[in-house]
Amino acid sequence: MKPIGILDSGLGGVSVVLALHRAYPAMAMVYLADQIHAPYGSKSKEEICAIMHDNINWFKQQGIDEVLLACNTASSNALEYLHEHFPTMKIDGIIDVTVDQLDDADCIGVLATSATIASHAYKSKIERRVDAVVIEQAAPELVGMIEALEDEENLLKVLDQYCASIRECDTVILGCTHYPLIRHLIAQKVSGKIVDSIEPIIKSFASKEMARGDIRIYTTKDPVHLSKQIKIIFGEKIEVIKGVVK
Repeated sequence: MKPIGILDSGLGGVSVVLALHRAYPAMAMVYLADQIHAPYGSKSKEEICAIMHDNINWFKQQGIDEVLLACNTASSNALEYLHEHFPTMKIDGIIDVTVDQLDDADCIGVLATSATIASHAYKSKIERRVDAVVIEQAAPELVGMIEALEDEENLLKVLDQYCASIRECDTVILGCTHYPLIRHLIAQKVSGKIVDSIEPIIKSFASKEMARGDIRIYTTKDPVHLSKQIKIIFGEKIEVIKGVVK
């Protein structure tokens, strides 16, 4: 069996990989952090599809035929495109598994990147599952600030603005895998239950056959920098390899 490929623009995907590794320590994974193109959320659908095409092709060149898009922006904008252009590969997104954990709610807030909000992917899927008011809120600065390891004071200031419209919702979806890294700060600004993608992703792998092996982490940008980021945020010393995507 071949390793599972995991794809995201940076630290959000690292959190997914490490959570999966804790749950399934023997599972082989190859993670590509496409930091050279981060953040995805400010890009057009066409740009996102082109970037995803090159990244999935990189996995294909590595001999990997199953990839998880551990990225809401890619899942909401490029999943159908990728299914069409890579029909022999299994490529999964994370929006369905995130929405599937919702139960009854009167008001659901979706905090996500601009591109994810513009796609209305969460809103349309939520409305098919739950009879609730859905409030969508773009947070265009958050991913860049998280990648830059911005201090909590500045993050709280921008969260004042971004969380104002969803403050009273009884459920808030963190529609970006970067956002759970500052979940404790978001929790200070909203009153409802917070839902993210991490647990449903872990559960989605419970019945999978998995290749046994190590995790390998690549970045399209600076391996030393990503290794330092991982050490600071997760307290893990992990080797990062340069991934050249053409």
